[in-house]
Amino acid sequence: MLPHCRAMTRSYRNAILGAITIAGLCVFGPSSPSFPTLQRPLRPNSSLDQLAAAAPRQHTLIFAGDVMLSRGVGRKMDAKGDWGYPFRQVSGVLHGADLAYCNLECPISDRGRNLHHLYSFRADPRALEGLKAAGFTIVSEANNHAYDWGPAALVDTLGRLHTMGIHTVGAGANTLEAHHPAVVDLGGVRVAFLAYVNIDPQDAAAGVDRAGVAWLDFERVAADIRFARNLADLVVVCPHWGVEYATAPTCQQQELARKIIDAGADLIVGSHPHVVQPLEQYRGRWVAYSLGNFIFDQKDPATHRGLMLKVTVRDKKIAEVTKVPIEINADCQALLATPKAQISRLIPATRLPHP
Repeated sequence: MLPHCRAMTRSYRNAILGAITIAGLCVFGPSSPSFPTLQRPLRPNSSLDQLAAAAPRQHTLIFAGDVMLSRGVGRKMDAKGDWGYPFRQVSGVLHGADLAYCNLECPISDRGRNLHHLYSFRADPRALEGLKAAGFTIVSEANNHAYDWGPAALVDTLGRLHTMGIHTVGAGANTLEAHHPAVVDLGGVRVAFLAYVNIDPQDAAAGVDRAGVAWLDFERVAADIRFARNLADLVVVCPHWGVEYATAPTCQQQELARKIIDAGADLIVGSHPHVVQPLEQYRGRWVAYSLGNFIFDQKDPATHRGLMLKVTVRDKKIAEVTKVPIEINADCQALLATPKAQISRLIPATRLPHP
């Protein structure tokens, strides 16, 4: 070793090694004869730890529209022998999120009695396999088809979903259950869901001792939101409302949306029209009146397009809302929209003024 190297002071040498070690560069192994092995000291208040602690925690929520797994969709899955077939093209997006939600537009059961509504849906229980495999975390049962086969099929559907580990909201064995928030803990942020319907049949509404759905009444919604705020960091309200096939919400819906946000909701995600309606922002919070269909077998081409809503949460607050257009192909599969079918530019995001 050269004389000037031997003259290097121990403190200077250790300073160099300390810098190399902190940088994560393992230049010298423990067998090196010239220098002792140094270990990075445990310093809980180091700058790196402080940076990691200061970095905002981020979660991604995906909201999809109407999912109906009966009728033509059910026949397609049965013929393919694949109960996850409708979701194959988009399951990666759903699995990539911390939470995935949809409006489940049918009971999934082999029980109940057909009440012969204008359209009565009931999906094969095997369809639950596909719903679970697709990556859904929570589904809304507050819609006008949840009761198509009566209370027995509805309660059976809820039980089967819970057994599969899928949360439900907006229906239950009685009013208390139907209106109770479903709280999903994502590890760092708790999200409470409330769901309601004001589309007939109104006799599907849950009673004190009768299974059914949560009926959309603002005074009750406001009370439910106050209760949910004590349980979670974010409150999402999912109303099944509006006019079928209308491309814009009614004035009554807009007024109700403002009242729901003023009552404390952080986000509103609606359903029922089967077509996409505009997104609006009011007092910094978003209202998606209708995401359109996600899985359905309707014939009108307008019902073959929909949206997924990607919601980014940082520091327990909604930071970004992104529209992800989808289309439904002839095989009843949802897939990300091709550039030609991109519809986001046709759906303006409107900021509502303060009242």
